[in-house]
Formats: sequence, C-alpha cells, structure tokens
Amino acid sequence: MLATALRVLAGDGTEEVINPVIPELSEMFWGALSFFSLLVLMYVVCLPPLRKAMRQRDDQVRGDQEAAERARQEGEQLQRDYDATLAEARTEAARIVDEARGAADVRRAELIGAAEDDVAERRAQAMAELATERQRALTGLVPQLSELAVGAASRVVQRQLDVAGNRTVVEAHMSGQD
Repeated sequence: MLATALRVLAGDGTEEVINPVIPELSEMFWGALSFFSLLVLMYVVCLPPLRKAMRQRDDQVRGDQEAAERARQEGEQLQRDYDATLAEARTEAARIVDEARGAADVRRAELIGAAEDDVAERRAQAMAELATERQRALTGLVPQLSELAVGAASRVVQRQLDVAGNRTVVEAHMSGQD
C-alpha cells in the first residue's frame, strides 16, 4: 500500500485503480510471517508463565478449600468436645447437688432425732420431778390430812379421838396399804 501511495504521489501518470480491501502479496507474506512469529513467541515465552500462574492459583484454591474443610471438621470436633465436656460438667453438678441434698437430709434427720431425744429426756425429767414433787406434797400433806381426818371423825362420832393413835391408820390408808 505504501508503494501505491508513493506512485500516486510521484504521479507517473498512469492511473491504476487500487482496491483498498485486497492487500498485496508482499504485505500478506510479511503479515503472515509476523503473525506466526508472534504466535510462536506467545506459546514459547508468554503462555508458560501464564499457565504456571493459573496452575498455582488452582492449587492454592484447592489447598484453601482443603484447609477450610479441615478447619470446619476441627471446629465441629471442638464443638462436640465442648458439648461433651459441658454435659459431663452438668452431670457432675447434678451429682454434687444430689449428694449435698442427701447430706442435708441426713443432717436434718440427725438434728430432728437429737431434738426429739432431748425433748423426750426433758419430758422424762419433768415427769420424774413432777412425781417426786407429788410424793413430797403427799408426804407433807399426810400429817395435816391425818389431823383433819381424825378431827372430822371426832365430830362425826361426837367424841374426842386420839390424833397420834389414829395417825397410823390414816397414813396407811393414804399410802394404799389398807
């Protein structure tokens, strides 16, 4: 094309009609040679590093996916371990609470038993004291009662009775020895 343009400018006078769409044979040769040399250059120089980079990226993506899968599995395992540990801790806590309740029930039963024993002992002491005081009161009342009984009998019989002589009869009657 350059040659045609130079001829037109040189003006040799012959006008030849140039078709701008169809290239000349020499242009086609040099274009094909350049194309194939660039193609070879691309396959030899540029494409191998590009393919290597793509393989590395694929390997890295695959490695990252495998690492993510391992991390997910480890996370699940840690979650299972945590759940198991938590369940064991809850079971242990429930056992400790049950033991404490049992110990508290035993202690409460011991305290209630001790309190009931103490109450029973105090009641027995009070009853013994009451019996002793009753006996002492009866013993203290027997002479007075014998005087009153002899005095009442002397009024009934309308004669004076001997208090000292009849005291033994009244005391025997009061003690239950008829």
